[in-house]
Amino acid sequence: MTFTGQIGGHSTTPAREEADRRIAAAAAAGDPEARRRLVERVLDRTRRVVTYLVGADRDADDMAQIALVQILRSAHTFRGECTLEYWADRIATRTAMRELRRRKRREQVEPQALVMTTPGPGADVEADRKRVRARLAQLLGKLTPERRTAVVLHHVQGYGIAEVSELTGAPVNTVRDRLRSGRKQLRKRILGDPALRGWLDREDR
Repeated sequence: MTFTGQIGGHSTTPAREEADRRIAAAAAAGDPEARRRLVERVLDRTRRVVTYLVGADRDADDMAQIALVQILRSAHTFRGECTLEYWADRIATRTAMRELRRRKRREQVEPQALVMTTPGPGADVEADRKRVRARLAQLLGKLTPERRTAVVLHHVQGYGIAEVSELTGAPVNTVRDRLRSGRKQLRKRILGDPALRGWLDREDR
């Protein structure tokens, strides 16, 4: 099972640690340029992880904005022990998980199904990918929050099992179980979706 846009790991170098610390410190001090650079560094991945965790609807955009605000507010906590991206993923993940817990406490109407159409010859590839990501987010939304979080962090963000354990606070063996069952359920749903199955076939060629 392959997702696009995988970026994982939190290894860094002394030079990068120092550069990242400078950006974070300046952003924490309110420097507009540093805040802009910080947001640019983490914007795409924050949107991606929140969309897959929360769902491809209007709330996902709102939650991504909340996560970005929280990242900026937390800039003073960055110490350089990991990359800015890993640090931001941790904040975005925890922000999204809080939203998922809040949703779980209230009754919700099942979201309207997203209609997928198979693009014809010459269709815009990026538009195709966006539709697929939206559909994947909908299918991920049918997993339990715990399984969805494990699958997204491992397969979308590219983190190892130990890193997922660190990000979520769940034991390594629990993460493995969530990944195993989450992948099984998601694969079954993907294979039952003609649009997604066809797109994945094209990606694998």
